[in-house]
Amino acid sequence: MKRRTLTFFLVALTMASLLATTAILREDTLAGIETIDVDVKLAPNQLQWADEISISLLTVGPGDPLYAWFGHSALIVRQPNGTSIMYDWGIFDASQEHFYLNFARGRMYYYVWASNSEWRIAEAIEEGRDVRLIELDLTAQAKWALSRYLGEHISGEYSTYLYHFYDDNCATRIRDLIDVATGGAFGRWARAQSTGLGARSLTAAYMNHRPLIAWTLSTLQGRRVDRTESLWDAMFLPQSLEAAVAAFQDENGSSLVKSATVLATRTTPQRQVRTSSDLAAILALTITLLLVLLWATDSDYRRIVLGLAYGLLAILGSLLLFMMLYSDMDMTYYNLNILLINPILFIPAYMMLARRRTSSPIITLFAGATIILILARLTMAALFVQDNLATLVVILPLYLSGATFQRRGDRKALKGRHRST
Repeated sequence: MKRRTLTFFLVALTMASLLATTAILREDTLAGIETIDVDVKLAPNQLQWADEISISLLTVGPGDPLYAWFGHSALIVRQPNGTSIMYDWGIFDASQEHFYLNFARGRMYYYVWASNSEWRIAEAIEEGRDVRLIELDLTAQAKWALSRYLGEHISGEYSTYLYHFYDDNCATRIRDLIDVATGGAFGRWARAQSTGLGARSLTAAYMNHRPLIAWTLSTLQGRRVDRTESLWDAMFLPQSLEAAVAAFQDENGSSLVKSATVLATRTTPQRQVRTSSDLAAILALTITLLLVLLWATDSDYRRIVLGLAYGLLAILGSLLLFMMLYSDMDMTYYNLNILLINPILFIPAYMMLARRRTSSPIITLFAGATIILILARLTMAALFVQDNLATLVVILPLYLSGATFQRRGDRKALKGRHRST
């Protein structure tokens, strides 16, 4: 009775998570950005000074730590007097109070930092990453207005902001400033172009060199990352921002690029790029081979491995359920994966680890649902707003191995063992 009550509660909570959202408390994207006047009237001496200001887009390629997988963007402002300041967003401090709790809740209070550009560039080069610089071809008035804005606002009360992976990161803020500097022409041009891809596909090439981490991050994200992105939205990726700046031309055919310089090229080996389909196939095949080997040996090993696997999936499902119900991470909302990866899996995990069972009716139900969803995805892909095929393919062999139709084989093996003793 207790087990049924617990199962009913978990099922109800799981279903509720598909409909629930939390209130997202977003702070201003760029405080006072509307006050930037790129047509400001300048005195002759101011105009001469402004004309000599240099504003450049710095792009740093992907690095080895997880937080650096997607690269980094920054703006560098060089004044005629020789000062060179680098402004970059997306800076975090893991020692910040309640940092990890806030991160799990989607309330990531990150920083914008104004620092000396020379040592920051040297630091990126020392990390063995690609480092490229594009000097922006802006009007003197636009350079004056942007440099004044950055100098006045990137300090004190505006140094902290609420970060978002796709909507408000190191690249999107620079994108917004460049749009203001071009009088909105950059945004109009970029919004009119579709990438034909969603954020899940756009980010895959940056993550698939670490298959398990990439699969986990993809599983935690719902349909939000599968909507087709315009070029404007795709510029949450630093390299997409750089490519868009290089390709842009306004109505008069003018470019944003005054000069482009490669400061350093990656010194570490290039990552092996795999598609999401290849990634799912590799993980599924690895799991299947492991289970086949276990099937040929002792059933106790299979029971333990399956129990641990379901326990890990239950933990992942619990994290997903928490983010869907209590987090501001909107990319996790309306995630169909919660139907198949959720806390209910703690029940079969416990049964297998503590009660020496190698199959479960719950896993049978999940296996059948997984097969149905895979067939539906393959035959009616247009009806699905979430691309979770990679998730389904990987969990299928785990669920098939723990389904109740395996009991007959287990009983035969058990009988043979008793006879031999």
